[in-house]
Amino acid sequence: MSLLSSIGLRTSIIDNADGSAELSIYNNNSNEASSSSSSSDDNSIIKLITSINGPIEPKQRQELPNRASLEINIYPSIGLSTTKEKLLENKLRSILQNNIIINYKYPRQLIQISIQFLISSGSGSSSSSSSNYGSMMMNLLDLNALINCCYFALIDANIAMNYSFASIVIIIDHQGNLLIPIDGNDLHQQQQQEEDYESIHLCCYSIIAKKVDKLLLLESQGDFNESQLFNVLEKSIYKVEKFHNEIHRQFINDKIKNDYIWKQEREDE
Repeated sequence: MSLLSSIGLRTSIIDNADGSAELSIYNNNSNEASSSSSSSDDNSIIKLITSINGPIEPKQRQELPNRASLEINIYPSIGLSTTKEKLLENKLRSILQNNIIINYKYPRQLIQISIQFLISSGSGSSSSSSSNYGSMMMNLLDLNALINCCYFALIDANIAMNYSFASIVIIIDHQGNLLIPIDGNDLHQQQQQEEDYESIHLCCYSIIAKKVDKLLLLESQGDFNESQLFNVLEKSIYKVEKFHNEIHRQFINDKIKNDYIWKQEREDE
């Protein structure tokens, strides 16, 4: 199954933001999921919007003399922000602040990142999802979605980055099988049977020249051994490179064509 059959992407959807992206993860049994899906589709299991504003003038308490400062705000699909959203903010900041954004290009400037979950992995789920495994899965699936959505929004906002980045979630079941929620497995079925899984892993990598460069973030929850972790890392590298080459590169090429359409029109004249 193509990755594009599980992911929907729209960019530049907020007029008063420097960059924005809407990422949807669909039920794989749905035939309507595509990169051009409209926001009216109800097949999304996770849907969120990320907006980028910056670089802009910061408040005095936010200003850093030789680098850009980040302001990250994450809002849940229901209710007010909790400690879960604050934890997700810290995880995302640890990736972007020190590794991704070229800070020296924006000294004494502020980059605002706002993420609004429209549908999160925990909304509308059954009561069984309140178990430890269900909570672990939902937190990592949400973190995975916001990391990937943030990448597209940063590209849309033309923020300078050291390299590309992408993340993926891999689940290990009791039989030792490695499962990827957006690649051929029904997420609804997984959420109903989360007790069948031994561990859940999120891997985020930097990417240079279409190849994985280094591991930026590894979040693992559950029971696993060293051999299983190495298998997760090996499979995640292959899947992240595939995701980058199939989706990231296509998105970047389309953006370049749109940004420089004036040049093509002049050449045609």
